[in-house]
Amino acid sequence: MTSNKAWRAGAVFVMLGFFALLGWVALDLLQSRERELQVAEQQGSTLARLLESHFQATSRQVDHHLSDFVRGFQNDVADRLPRERIDPILRQYLERFPELYSFRVVDAKGHYVYDAAGLQTDASVADRDYFIHLRDNPSAGLVISEPVVSRATGEIGIVFARRLQDRQGQFGGVVFAVLRADYYERYYQGLAVGQQGIIALWSRDMKLFARWPRLAVGQGRRVETSPIPARVAAGELEGSFRREGELDGRSRVFVYRAVQGYPFVITVGFDQHEVLLEWQRRATIYGVLGVVLLAALLALMMSWSRGYRRAEQLATQMSQAYAEKALEARALLDSIPDPAWLLDNDGRFVAVNEAFCRYRGRPMDQIVGHTVEALFPPDEARNLREGQVEAYRKGAPVRQIVRLQLDGRLRPLEFLRVPVYGEDGEIRGLTGVAWDLSERFEAEERQRLITHFFDHASDAVMILDAAFRVLTVNRAVTEASGYALEDFKDCTPCALIEGGQDPAWLEGMRQILSLQGRWQGELQVRCKDGRLLPVDCSISAIHDDRGEVINWSVFVIDLSDSKAVEARIDALIHFDQLTGLPNRQGFGRLVEQWLQAGRTGVLAVFQLDDQLGRINDAFGHAAGDAVLRRLAARLNRALGEGNILARLGNDQFGVLLDQGGLIKTEDVVVRHLLDSIAKPVGIEGSDVVLTACAGICVLGEDGREMATLLRNADAALRHARGAGQNCVRFFAADMNERMAERLRIESDLRGALGRGELELHYQPQVDLLSGEIVGFESLLRWHHPDLGKVSPAVFVPVAEESRLILPIGAWVLEEACRQNKAWQDAGMAPRVVAVNLSALQFHGADVVDIVDTALKATGLAPRYLELEITESVIVEDPERVVRLMQALKALGVGLSIDDFGTGYSSLSYLKRFPIDKIKIDRAFVRDVDHNANDAAIVRMVIGIAAELELKVVAEGVETVEQLEFLRRHGCDVYQGFLCSPAVAADDVPALLARSQG
Repeated sequence: MTSNKAWRAGAVFVMLGFFALLGWVALDLLQSRERELQVAEQQGSTLARLLESHFQATSRQVDHHLSDFVRGFQNDVADRLPRERIDPILRQYLERFPELYSFRVVDAKGHYVYDAAGLQTDASVADRDYFIHLRDNPSAGLVISEPVVSRATGEIGIVFARRLQDRQGQFGGVVFAVLRADYYERYYQGLAVGQQGIIALWSRDMKLFARWPRLAVGQGRRVETSPIPARVAAGELEGSFRREGELDGRSRVFVYRAVQGYPFVITVGFDQHEVLLEWQRRATIYGVLGVVLLAALLALMMSWSRGYRRAEQLATQMSQAYAEKALEARALLDSIPDPAWLLDNDGRFVAVNEAFCRYRGRPMDQIVGHTVEALFPPDEARNLREGQVEAYRKGAPVRQIVRLQLDGRLRPLEFLRVPVYGEDGEIRGLTGVAWDLSERFEAEERQRLITHFFDHASDAVMILDAAFRVLTVNRAVTEASGYALEDFKDCTPCALIEGGQDPAWLEGMRQILSLQGRWQGELQVRCKDGRLLPVDCSISAIHDDRGEVINWSVFVIDLSDSKAVEARIDALIHFDQLTGLPNRQGFGRLVEQWLQAGRTGVLAVFQLDDQLGRINDAFGHAAGDAVLRRLAARLNRALGEGNILARLGNDQFGVLLDQGGLIKTEDVVVRHLLDSIAKPVGIEGSDVVLTACAGICVLGEDGREMATLLRNADAALRHARGAGQNCVRFFAADMNERMAERLRIESDLRGALGRGELELHYQPQVDLLSGEIVGFESLLRWHHPDLGKVSPAVFVPVAEESRLILPIGAWVLEEACRQNKAWQDAGMAPRVVAVNLSALQFHGADVVDIVDTALKATGLAPRYLELEITESVIVEDPERVVRLMQALKALGVGLSIDDFGTGYSSLSYLKRFPIDKIKIDRAFVRDVDHNANDAAIVRMVIGIAAELELKVVAEGVETVEQLEFLRRHGCDVYQGFLCSPAVAADDVPALLARSQG
């Protein structure tokens, strides 16, 4: 009966689990259905924001055309010029934006006076809301209507309108453009919203303007039941809801977004059936799986029922057989040598054997009929009774270890108790036997202590026989070497030592052992994984009573930690922690060893071309560290065997090449290394190309000491960096002389400004169409008292490196402004003077304040000052450059980009810069009349400038052929020797007189 109840309880539990699983699946389906709908709402929200940006961009473009017309032609409209003059202009605006129905102008009474389509109609718009608003509000800007039907064409559209004024500032009419609905419908058609999804553009009172799929009968119709107007009025400018569409009755997930700044609402609707299509398939699969699982559970329960009945019958048969065996065991009780007994269900001893009486120290008649409580002390009796209860509870044999006070000592005994079953299957008593475990426990305890000491010794210990074969090893040996005890059995440990020591050294160790019986020292052993392990080893002989060697004890101390500490200290001193290469100190040690060995070779020093700082600024120092590690690995692969690579500094590497002093070979190797550096490096999804320069000196020829070699290699590197990017220079004796000359230039330049040695020359800039001089570029000149005229190519780089360019640049700016104002005060027609700004001035100083101070100090009007910024300057932190340019433009000065095409600027940034001119570098102009590539570049720059509405200035024009090419392709201004070289300020009036004559 109890078994049947247990089976039924199990069946109920299984069914409850099934229904719990069913409920969980149903809950998951409900949650996943809601997730699918929420995903659709998120997609709709993203799409609505995209459509809002598109509508705003379109509106701004239409307003740009309207504003442009108002600025340029409202006086012509007020003067009522003939339609033949105005209509073509309107058609030009319409051609630029063909999505418009028309571009029209009405007078102050609302009558059409001009039309891009040339239509003539008597219709009036005087009653239109947008017309009334513009007429009554002089300060009104752009006005946008709700969807209206055109009285001129009869088609629905949105009107964009701006106010026109006459010369007295009175209302003179309205210029407006009508945007067609099909423009948005074609755009919406290409967006993925499903076969039954919709995209629509409404007025804020929910009058339909454009919809895809197109719904002609609903266009212009107002939806009365939409919740959107109330939500927008409550401040909810975007949101979602689920309902049936009023226009077609389909259930959809709707997302709406009110267009910021415009009286329109965009809605995106996804058909709920399409959104939940995948969810419905998943629900179907879950349903099928549930039916299959239920069928499987029913089949399994039927199988369990049949198996349980068979097991119950088998258990009954086994119990009967066991009861018969128990009767036989009673007869054999006395033949058992260990204590044995038989108990009834009350715990009384029914029978015991002689061994039990001997252990207990009582005759049999004082034991039979008594319980353990009468025969043993209370604590022992309680433990024995617990073992009996456990046997009854389990109904199976139970083992128990109990410590009993027997024969005057505490003995551990193991008890085995077995239930005895009657013919009716009920337990009739217990039979048991006990074994004395005293000797075994004592032996195990001794062995445990020895093993614990042996295994847990911190030092590795090996016991060998007389022939040096391994008998046993402790855990420290296996952990340190990686070998198991089985790997050592009956083997000698020579293989471990021979892998790390010289054979002759090992033979000497064996001779010492044979003579002295002991040896101690350091050696290296070969571990199982192949690595060498440094150890301190002590080997001693173990003798028997006759003095014969019967064993050898080997004690081994692992020295790897101490060696690792020594190696770590050495690495910290001599190795770069980022790349793992030798550092400057470690490289010096290797070079000294190389020199002491009398080896020939070449020492090269590489330095990156200033890209590492930009990488750190753009991607973080972790990215810069990653780049250095990858470059180090790349250079190591490229070097090959026999050469040494080191990291000498932040972005500087040193190489020691073993090429036998063949200079040509070294040049090839160094070039190969530079090419390896120049391969793109991937950083956070971007490919960055690095370049480097190298300085080379030859060991022996250029120095015989480390300090001298590095100093000469650095000198060669400086000359390589001065020659440009990706350059190589070999050391020459005159390099140090040139360095001394540079130091003199820098020293003299520091006082040149105070001594009045600097002056400005001015090169004219000429308009290509009129031939008139329209401006000047100021160029710095230095008249040295000893050296004469020093080329700007010599002293300007020195000024930038030493930061002298900051005070010199401020003087140049103020002097150019002063001279320009002096020319104007002398009666010369005002012209623009351009001043170059270096990268250090632009990024390292408060350039806006400096320019403002110069203008205020000289009184020059800002429009006559133009600042030239090189293309390389604008690529450094473009966002900051845009802010600085905007601040400079706010002062009223002009901006131009110098040397355009020689840097790395992005057109995506160029269109954001508030510049006025682009200057084409003389390198492209020089061969423009006979070099197809240069000609193509110049044409491209002129085309880009025209698209961006910028002027183009060509530098370095020296021939008539160059001038004619530039004139044919639309260049605006040129400068160069064809007109005049740069002249002193006093010569400018004469130059202007010659050009005008």
